[in-house]
Amino acid sequence: MPRTINYRPTLINELITNERLNSYAPIFQHSDDVELVGAYLWNTHVCSALYPLLTAAEVTLRNAINTALTRDLGSFWWKGTKLHYNSFTQGAPPPYSVNALKNNFSNAAKQVIKDKKRRYGVSNATPTHHEIIAKTEFSTWEFILDSQFNGPNRIWPQHLGSVFRGAWPTTKASSMLSSSRDLVKTIREFRNRVSHHEPVWKRYGVQSEADAIAHLHEKIGKIKQLIALVSPEKEQLVLKNGLLSRAERVCSIKELRLCQHSTQTHKVRSISKLCRLAQLAASENTAKHITVYNLGKTRFLLQPI
Repeated sequence: MPRTINYRPTLINELITNERLNSYAPIFQHSDDVELVGAYLWNTHVCSALYPLLTAAEVTLRNAINTALTRDLGSFWWKGTKLHYNSFTQGAPPPYSVNALKNNFSNAAKQVIKDKKRRYGVSNATPTHHEIIAKTEFSTWEFILDSQFNGPNRIWPQHLGSVFRGAWPTTKASSMLSSSRDLVKTIREFRNRVSHHEPVWKRYGVQSEADAIAHLHEKIGKIKQLIALVSPEKEQLVLKNGLLSRAERVCSIKELRLCQHSTQTHKVRSISKLCRLAQLAASENTAKHITVYNLGKTRFLLQPI
């Protein structure tokens, strides 16, 4: 049981660190170290629930852009002079977004070669189109939405409708491109916090548990918005497989309390009691700690999908 663990000195002072927990203490209610560490563990639980959504958003955007541009410009559409940009001047260096895009593809190709050497002992491998695409960083798909690529004989707005097949928030192509890039930037930066195990609930102005939860739900809304904007079908896949409902459930005060071990454990001695709890969990989109006595007092976490 969590309350039988010695949290100090080693676990908190050395392995988690007081510096890390000091950011949790003023925000999350706790009466002891068990509940404080529980808030810390809840953050990792939140990250695990958000990651599938973030991956869905990134991969959906990446593949939609790649499909549209490959159909028009062919394989390796990022190479040579296939991608025209507005401020091109012979002999002048490209603007930041254009240069960063080219560097991302170059680094992705190098990573393919490196991985094949490390995994399979293959030297000087020739990366395929799809291998390079799969190795690109998320920022690649932010840079390519830059206004440098928008105009006559450019990839935008020509392919905007092919990439963003959901309901647009505006009828103006330039505004759509700009707002889409801002949305991708917001999600990418949040994804980086999730990937680096940072406190993902933190931002300026978060001063309470309620603020932290509201911030997380705002980010979930942004992720859902991007997926729906690119592909309503992918949005349905995410919804009907429970990825969204799981993220919303985990980003809640009730789930926080579960991680802090400060919620009721329901005693189950009958099928009817189990059914009632299952129905309640489903209607509230919450998880329940239960102990089933017919199985020798075995503990379970009952949660909807």
